[in-house]
Amino acid sequence: MSANRIFFGTSSWNYPGWKGLVYKRTYKSKAEFSRSALEEYSHFPAFTCVGVDHAFYRPPPLEQLQGYVKQTPDTFRWLCKVWERITIPKYPTHPRYGENRGKVNPDFLNAELFSQEVLASYAADMSVQKRTGPFIFQFPTINQKVLKREEFFERLAAFLQHIPREFQYAVEIRNREYLSTEYFKLLNEFEHVTHCFNHWYIMPALIDQMRCAAEAGGIRAPFYVARALTPLGVKYEEAVKLFSPYDTIKQENQTMRADLARLVHRALETQRSAYVLVNNRAEGCAPLTIMAVQASLAEGK
Repeated sequence: MSANRIFFGTSSWNYPGWKGLVYKRTYKSKAEFSRSALEEYSHFPAFTCVGVDHAFYRPPPLEQLQGYVKQTPDTFRWLCKVWERITIPKYPTHPRYGENRGKVNPDFLNAELFSQEVLASYAADMSVQKRTGPFIFQFPTINQKVLKREEFFERLAAFLQHIPREFQYAVEIRNREYLSTEYFKLLNEFEHVTHCFNHWYIMPALIDQMRCAAEAGGIRAPFYVARALTPLGVKYEEAVKLFSPYDTIKQENQTMRADLARLVHRALETQRSAYVLVNNRAEGCAPLTIMAVQASLAEGK
């Protein structure tokens, strides 16, 4: 494998259950662990990137990103989720949304807001920008009563047309009916945008998403992004109960592993970069899943 093109990492890093596997140092408190563990994580041999999932809830300020720079080597990359204020068309009824609960989101796919409130911190410091991999637009499953498929495509195309092109982006959809030639052709209008192949409980298998992309003419972008999130057919909340405290593999998924390896092989064959993120809820322990995939790649499987 070409180490400078293939990146493996996990969805976030703040997991005490990895003690003894990833984390060998002694941390005085949970606060110190949360503040400092990225440094140890980024030097673990299996990891060359990480998913910054907390960016979904609020954009990280420049000072926080600069703190991550100090903890990571130059070759390390992070893939940040984009602020949900940009990616949800209608706020859920969850109490944390306060007065916005159940309301239509006026800032859905607001390119100006994205540039000013999200990208500005990454663009302000070259050391931050250097470590920034593709941003992930994680869209929820969208009810057609909220937003029809055709309107979503139209708004997504307009948004992608107006955001800065010096960064790379991955679009993660969770409506299986969106996977179509129309969708991939839309993404292929932009060399800096790709599909995020996601192993999510209601989405088709990774191999089926790959076939759909191939039938549409392939991926134009010079990079792939994949996220292994949950087993197919298992809701996120169920996976949390099934797999915590995330210290061992509890439900091995050879098909998912083989599909991730297939994506990496394809990236190498076409001289693309590939970013593979694995969640603890995929099998029970993301570091062990990653090491298993890497072992199969090393064996040429």
